[in-house]
Amino acid sequence: MSICTITTEENVKQFLELIKKPEIKAVLNLIVENILATSELNVLKRLAALESKLGLNGFSDFKDEEHEQTIPEQLSILAERIDAIESNPISCPIDILELKPTTKTEVRASLLVNYLKDTGNDHLNSHEIIHFLKSKLPDNCKINENIQNIRKVKQDVLKAAVSMYTNVLLNKKRSGRREVRLVLNS
Repeated sequence: MSICTITTEENVKQFLELIKKPEIKAVLNLIVENILATSELNVLKRLAALESKLGLNGFSDFKDEEHEQTIPEQLSILAERIDAIESNPISCPIDILELKPTTKTEVRASLLVNYLKDTGNDHLNSHEIIHFLKSKLPDNCKINENIQNIRKVKQDVLKAAVSMYTNVLLNKKRSGRREVRLVLNS
């Protein structure tokens, strides 16, 4: 061992002996507290903020006062809500939860989905959808022959159907022209 290590070890031993004395311990505690209070890291403010968020600051006895909810209070409120939902599940069918049509496009979409359900098929291809929009709708919703962009109308109706009904989705064929189909999810 070198001379530097011996002196360092001796210095550490002397320091540990000095810390055991109450006068020196008090001065050392004062120095550490001063460093924590004046630190640029704001250690004490950050600890106080954490304690208040966790409800550990000792002021949780005052329930009557208005205060920011602590994390344990928020967790208990969420647990109560989850228990209430689990004890009272929604028992109405999905069809009741679906939106009612308000625009012409939504009326067309709802009629298209009802037609899909009535056919017994699990999907309608692009040609069947266009045929339905041109000929099988009521007269006030039917698409006229003089509409220039029938694909846009079809696209709007399909988007409305997917947004209105939870058991309907769009997909593309895996082969061929990869046309968009309206699929009924069971």
